Amino acid sequence: MDFLEFQNKVSNKINVDLSSYKRNRVERRINNLMKKHNLSDYRSCLEKLNTSHDFQEEFLEHMTINTSEFYRNPKNYEYLQDKLFPELFANKSKIKIWSAASSNGCEAYTLAIILNELGIDPSKYQIKATDIDPAILQEARAGKYKENSLKKVPEKVLNKYFTKKDDYYQLDRKIMSRVQFGRLDLLKDRYDTNIDLILCRNVFIYFTKEIKDQLTKKLSNSLVNGGILFLGNTEYLLKPEEFNLNKIYNSFYRRK
Repeated sequence: MDFLEFQNKVSNKINVDLSSYKRNRVERRINNLMKKHNLSDYRSCLEKLNTSHDFQEEFLEHMTINTSEFYRNPKNYEYLQDKLFPELFANKSKIKIWSAASSNGCEAYTLAIILNELGIDPSKYQIKATDIDPAILQEARAGKYKENSLKKVPEKVLNKYFTKKDDYYQLDRKIMSRVQFGRLDLLKDRYDTNIDLILCRNVFIYFTKEIKDQLTKKLSNSLVNGGILFLGNTEYLLKPEEFNLNKIYNSFYRRK
């Protein structure tokens, strides 16, 4: 069985279109997982996927993007806190926020912490966070984090919102209650509309250009006029105007 045949069969099995991802990344991750489980070829890997639910879950988690941390790229969050949030709340009584491909919830919870620090009443905003991986969503809802996810959290914030347990930190339940988590496939599912702020960070880098363009169009169409798209630091749009967007700051784009 060659790689393309394997990729097609696996995509149908796990309901994730692996052809949308950059091929070298997909091959590398699959080969690493096969080596870990002493699988000699793609046929034996597919057989294990068909017979082991645990391996299927591990495979999905391995292929999707599950790395995140609080306050990743702190200067961008400072801009969001000092410039964009005051602007958004000055113009509307309630704003809608979406953290797409939210992984373990660090990003969405960072927003909830910032809004609490700004003194914004929770009735004035809605934070939704979605991911394709059910296992990582379950982890996000638990609000438990290792120290490496918290290395950029200011000390006063860490002391205020996290409680040190055995080998992890538990996030404050009040902050956790302000984020709604749900499963969503960015490639296949429909998006909500009239969203004021969308975070889709460090996602585009894994996809082909064609898929990246499709996602950008869908994300832009989900924003209200004047809404903000917040990307990762290493991601940029060469021609944002093609998606009805204008760049306003590093990683931030506003819908025209």
